Amino acid sequence: MESRWNPLYESLGYRPPASGRGAPSEAPPPEDTDLPLLGAEELDALKSAFLREPEDVLRWTESGLGARVTVGAFVEALRELELLFTDPGQLQEQLDATERHARQGTGGLPADFTFPLRTEEIPIDPARTRFEPRADLRGWLLFSGPVWLEQGAAVKQAPFRWHFGAKSRFVYPLREPEPGRPVEVALFGDFGTGEYASRYIARQLVMRGERLDCAVHLGGVFYSGRQGEFDAHVAGPLEPLLGTTSLLTLNAPPEMRSGAGAYFRYLDERRGAGPRHPQEGSYFCLAAERFQLIGLDTAWFEAGRHREPALLQWLEQRLSEGRRRGAMNILLSHAAPYGPDAARLHPLVTEDLRALVVEREWVDLWCWGGAQAGALYDRAPGLPFLGASLGHGGFPSERKDAPEYPVAPVRFFESRPRFPEWTGVRQDRGNHGHATLWLHADGKASLRYTDWMGQVRCEASLSRRAPREPVTLKTLDVRE
Repeated sequence: MESRWNPLYESLGYRPPASGRGAPSEAPPPEDTDLPLLGAEELDALKSAFLREPEDVLRWTESGLGARVTVGAFVEALRELELLFTDPGQLQEQLDATERHARQGTGGLPADFTFPLRTEEIPIDPARTRFEPRADLRGWLLFSGPVWLEQGAAVKQAPFRWHFGAKSRFVYPLREPEPGRPVEVALFGDFGTGEYASRYIARQLVMRGERLDCAVHLGGVFYSGRQGEFDAHVAGPLEPLLGTTSLLTLNAPPEMRSGAGAYFRYLDERRGAGPRHPQEGSYFCLAAERFQLIGLDTAWFEAGRHREPALLQWLEQRLSEGRRRGAMNILLSHAAPYGPDAARLHPLVTEDLRALVVEREWVDLWCWGGAQAGALYDRAPGLPFLGASLGHGGFPSERKDAPEYPVAPVRFFESRPRFPEWTGVRQDRGNHGHATLWLHADGKASLRYTDWMGQVRCEASLSRRAPREPVTLKTLDVRE
C-alpha cells in the first residue's frame, strides 16, 4: 500500500502511519487490514463501472457519504484523480486556485472573533472543506473509493474479539461517585477528522485534567479508519488524556472500511499505556453500584445493527444485573435508534434490541454518535428511554433545524452554525461539540452539551422518583 504513496497525497490530507507505533509487546499486533488508497488501476475500474452502471456507482457513493452526488460532480472528481496520477503538478495548480477562490468566498474571520480557548497552536481556517461530502468528493473517492468500488469486499476484516476468553468478560469497574465528587464522563462522536473543531474539543477535555474520569469516543475515524488516520486524528489529539483519564472507543462503519485492524491496534496501544485503559474489545461495560455505562459494537457484523446472539446475551446479562441492583443503565453506541427526521424507528431498536429496551425497559439513557447533530430527546410511547445524539464532534455535516415531526420529543437540538451568525462565515455547516455526563452519589445524573468553542449549549438533570421507576428529565436549561 505505502509503495504507491504520492507526495501530493499529503496536500489532500493523507498521512502515512507514524513509524515506531505498534501494539504492546505482550499482544500480537492485529492483522494489517488498512483499506488501500485508490490507485491508477482502481481509478480505471471505477471509471469503467461508472460508465456501465452510473446509477449504481452513485448509489454506493451516496450511501457511503450520506449525501447526494450529482453526475457532474462525480465526473469532475474522476478527472481530478486522473490528473493525480498523470500530471500532479497541474492538479496542484488547480487545488491552489480553488483554495484561493474559497478563501475569497468566505471573506475570512472577523479580526475581533475569538473565544477563551483559542490558541495559535490550533489555527482556524474556515475555508477548509476537507471531509465535506460534496466539496471534498475527490478526497472521499481517493481514500474510500476502493470499498465503494468493491461494495464492501475490498478489505479483509480483522478478527473479532469476544469476551468469552477474557477474565474480565469485558466488564470493568467504574469509580463510585462520592458526595461533592461525582464521576465525570465525556461523550463525543464522529470526532476523528483532525480538523480544528475536533482539536478544540480535545483541548477542552485535556484541560479538565484529573477531574475527568472517563472519555468515550462513540466512533467515527475518517476517511476510512486507517492506521495513519487513527494516529493523526485520534491518538495524537487525545494522548494527553492518557495519564489521567480512562479513554474508551467504540467501533463504527468508517473504521470497518479498513477492516477494523487499526481500531483494534489502537485499543492495544492504549491498553499498553497503563491500567486506566482496560478496554480489550469493541464492546464493554463500566460498572458501579448506582450506574453502568455499556458500549456496543454496531458496525463489525453489520452497520447499524446489533443482532449477533452472543452479543445480545452478553448485553442482556449486563442490563439485567444493572436493573437488579437499581443502577441507571446508560447505553452507548455509534448507531442511532432513530434519527431526527425519520418517519420510522431504526431496526436497531424495533428489532435487535426491542425485547431489552422497549419491552423490558431496561435502558434509561441511550447516547449515540452516528447521527451527526447534537440533540436531546425525551421519552415517548414505545421509546421508554432518554436519547442523546452526540455525533457532532468533528464531521462537517450540514446545518439543520430542529425536526418539525420528530419521533420523540426534542428538548434540545443544535441548530446553530459552526461560527456565530454575526461573523457571516460558514453558516452552512452545523455546530460541533460534545457532552459531559456527571454521575452523582445520590443516583442522579447531569448532562451538559458544550460546543467546540467552549460555550454551554444545554444542561439537564436526570433522576427517578423511586428505585426502578423511569429516569426522567427533571430540569432543562437550553441556551439560545
